[in-house]
Order: sequence, then structure tokens, then C-alpha cells
Amino acid sequence: MRQIGSTPVTAPGWTAKPKEGIAIVDCDVHHNFRHPTQLLPYLSKFYQEHLLDQGLHLGGYPNIPIRSNRVDLKGRVEEAIESTPKNSGGDPRDFNFTLEFLQDEHLDVWNIDVALLTGPPPFYGYSGLPDPDWAAALCRAFNDWTIEHWLDRDERVVNAILVSPSDPPQAVEEINRLAHRKDTAAVMVPMGTSRPFGNRFYHPIWEACEAHGLPVVSHIGGGGGATRNTPTPVGHPTYYMESRMSRPYVASSHATSLICEGVFEKFPNLKFALIEVQQMWAVPVMWHLDTDWKALRDQTPWLKRLPSEYFREHIRIGSQPMHEPEKPEQMYQMLEMLHADETLIFCSDFPHFDWNDP
Repeated sequence: MRQIGSTPVTAPGWTAKPKEGIAIVDCDVHHNFRHPTQLLPYLSKFYQEHLLDQGLHLGGYPNIPIRSNRVDLKGRVEEAIESTPKNSGGDPRDFNFTLEFLQDEHLDVWNIDVALLTGPPPFYGYSGLPDPDWAAALCRAFNDWTIEHWLDRDERVVNAILVSPSDPPQAVEEINRLAHRKDTAAVMVPMGTSRPFGNRFYHPIWEACEAHGLPVVSHIGGGGGATRNTPTPVGHPTYYMESRMSRPYVASSHATSLICEGVFEKFPNLKFALIEVQQMWAVPVMWHLDTDWKALRDQTPWLKRLPSEYFREHIRIGSQPMHEPEKPEQMYQMLEMLHADETLIFCSDFPHFDWNDP
């Protein structure tokens, strides 16, 4: 029997049944490959528990314990861990290992019309690998694996091409290779990069995306070594909870860079989604940029409109994790200030512990 909260319930404005004329497009569904527990026989009981609860977290923060992650799916998680090949390597935290799992636990249950696959966040570390050729090879391999095991078997599932931003020519090559597929809907670039996205180093990637009519989807995470974890302007936090609070810094820096460095003047048809970074940060960014632009616009003469206008036309914000103000009316105020009818897109973040249902 499913636990309360794991299946649709009737609520004001929501019947839990399909609606004519309305489609649910989920812009953040994490799929993954299986991971091993091959180190367990060689660890003390203490470290066995740590591995089962936290994964390998190489260079990362201890996260929510795996065995309490989506408690309604707990049995499925344990089953997946038990059946994991012992020599495959990896972290079992993101346990959406098969299309059947996604269909049974998300697409069919919630009547999802389109699900955009964004890959496993621990895998985003490729964006900080010192060897750009290895990073590009990993992306290509993961894309091909996704095609074979996911895309060719359910038309509701579409893909965001994983590319590594550390080598734009190879990223462009991968975009050109897969952009023609009808199940290709976006290009995925992790936020953990060595430069802000407006930097001209990345412009060949954005040019290829615009040429193929593909939006960029950027998910929090990535980087390598110390930069793998979400940074702050004063360094790196100690705990995972702190890291989550610093995500808006990263998103606001990338959004500001994209606007101020004229990316949307150079590529006027480009769309850019910043996901899993909350929402409210976008409001002061738009306000502050507009105020400063009026006084400092001589430094960016290529900008022909208010920065907030570029934001509202070109940048989208994911709905997960959603802010939960103390009072309901504050939620409506936030959405109004955000111009949510223009900027907000639905992201479930399935199957993570803090996912949002439709």
C-alpha cells in the first residue's frame, strides 16, 4: 500500500485525473544507472552504515540518508541496492535506474505528459574533470546509454543532451550529433563551471543551441575537487544544508553574466533554464540589475533594454525546491514579483527526497 503523499489526491484545482487541454511537462527528472556496494565486505560495520546512508560522496557533502530518501519508495531502493552488480562503481543515491521504475512511480501515477531527463547530479562532476577529453567521452557514453535504455521505449520521455562545458568544440560536436533526434529537447550544462555562463568562452555552445532551436537547461551541481560543492562568495560551506542555501548565489551569478555580457543580444532566440536553485533570488536580481543599469549602462552599451526584460524573455526558473512562505498570500506575492507566468517552469526533481508533485 502506498503511503500518503506518494499518489495524487483530490484538492482544490486538482482532480488527480488527466485534464483535457492541459499537459504536464516535467523539466527535471533524474535518471541513472545502477551502482555497487562492492566495498561493504571490506568495511567495518560503522563504515558500512556510512556507505549505505551517504554513498561515496567523493568530494561532496553528506546528504539525506539513502534509506530515508523518498520513504514511499524505500523498498524499491533496497531492492535496487541488493540487485546492483558488485563491480559497477558509483553512488546509489539517485535510484531511478530503469524506465519501468519511472513509468510506474511517476509518469503513470501523476499523468505526466512529457518528462525531460536531466541525468544523475553526482555525475555532473564531469564538468570539473581536469581531462576534457574524458569528460566529453563520459557525456557521449551517457547520452548513448540514455537513447538505448530510455528514449526509444516511451515517447513521453525526452532528453537533455549532456555536454561538458570545459571543451566547447567537443560540446558543439555532441550537440550537432544528437540535435536532429525528435526526442532531443534541450542541452544540459551543469552550473559548476570555472567561468560564469556569459563568458565568451562558452559562446560556441550557446550558438549551437540556438542554431538547433534547443534551450539550455542548467542544473545545480558539477565542478571538480573543491569546486564540486556549491560555493559562496566567502568560500565553501561545511555542511550540505549550508550548500543548499548557497545555490541562489550560483544561479544569480550565471543569470547576471548572461545578461550583462550580451548573450541574449548575440543569440536573440536562446532560452536558458536554471533549475533546482529556488526562485525568490530572481526578483532582487531583476530589480538590482535594472537600478544599476540605469547608472552604469555605459559599461554595457550592447544592452538595449532593461536587464529584467532580457530575464523575463530568455531565462526560466525551475519550481523545485519551492519556497514555502509563512503565509499563503506571500506565495502569491512572490509569484507576482517573479513574473511566474513568464519565468516559472515545473520541475519535480523526481525521485529525490524533496521532490515536488504536480
